[in-house]
Order: sequence, then structure tokens, then C-alpha cells
Amino acid sequence: TVPPDYLPTSFAAEAREGTAIGVMLGTPNGVTGRHWLTDTGSIDAGFGWSISGSKLQVHSDFLFNQSEIFQINDEYFDLYFGGGLGLRSKSGKADGEVVFGPRLPVGIAYEFLKPDMEIFLQGALNVGIIPSSDFYVDANLGVRFYF
Repeated sequence: TVPPDYLPTSFAAEAREGTAIGVMLGTPNGVTGRHWLTDTGSIDAGFGWSISGSKLQVHSDFLFNQSEIFQINDEYFDLYFGGGLGLRSKSGKADGEVVFGPRLPVGIAYEFLKPDMEIFLQGALNVGIIPSSDFYVDANLGVRFYF
């Protein structure tokens, strides 16, 4: 049997606080962090490299968290969404060009108490506006460990 300390719990079980660092896989692959400012608001950041197209990317977002937005079996998942800024290098015809602009992330997250971590699935629409127009979508599966 699984010890009670290792059973997962939803974010609603207690107010989320603290800072987490982890990894994200997808587009891009890299490191990610999240820091809670309030019970429903946090900031996140990521730094990664996209294997497809060889693009370096840095982003940061403000996220709004909606606890227990949907349920699978007896477990609750949280929805988060927000806005931020992204910076990435481009490859191909515009090799080396750096594009800057807004991004709109949306994702779902699930928390475990011990170890104190969250898993997440996130997508983000990115719009490059400086120095040229560009649209691209990020998709990540990741884990963050709180300390």
C-alpha cells in the first residue's frame, strides 16, 4: 500500500505558497520556475532550447490560478492562464534574429504534497512583434519542486 504522505492532493487542500524550480519538456525543453504572490496569482519563467528549429527562448508570465476547475475520478486539477513576454531566437531564413513579444499561456496543474511538487501541462500562443511579426505555439509537460 502507498503511505498516506505520498498520496496526491489538489491545490485547494491548502493555500499554495512558495517558490518552485523544475524542468519542462516539449517546445522548448529547459528549466522552469514559479513563485506564488497570492493564493490565486503567481509568476513563472522559463529558459529553454527548441530541438525543432534550434531556437533559444526565455519567457516570463503572470498567471491566474482557478482551483479545482475540473475533476478526473476523485482528483481535482487546477486551470491557470495569464499573460507575459517572450524572447526567442529564430532559425531558418531569419537565422540569428531575436524576436520579442507578448504570450498567452494556459495550462493545467496537479500538486503532490510529499514530495512537494506539481506536474503541469501548458500551451502558450506567442506573438513576435519586434523586430518582425511572428506567431508560434509552445507546448510543455513539466514538473516543479517546491522549496
